[in-house]
Amino acid sequence: MAVPTVRRRRLGSELKRIRESAKLTLDDVEEKTGLSASKVSRIEGATRGARPSDVELLLDAYETWDAGLRSFLTVLARDGAKRG
Repeated sequence: MAVPTVRRRRLGSELKRIRESAKLTLDDVEEKTGLSASKVSRIEGATRGARPSDVELLLDAYETWDAGLRSFLTVLARDGAKRG
């Protein structure tokens, strides 16, 4: 099993923090986005990478519109497999 990169861990923890701040469960997110609850859980736990399009979809569901934050998290998703 591959070790999660720093970028994946940061992305996962930020997405989980935002979801919890929005008071959404994984099941709520599945209903809003069509992404399975298990996929979102794996992204948050950094055991699976996320596509930038997945991040955009999640942030839309969480009603997070801050352009700087969206850009930062999208870059983390894009570069998630890079070491460091």
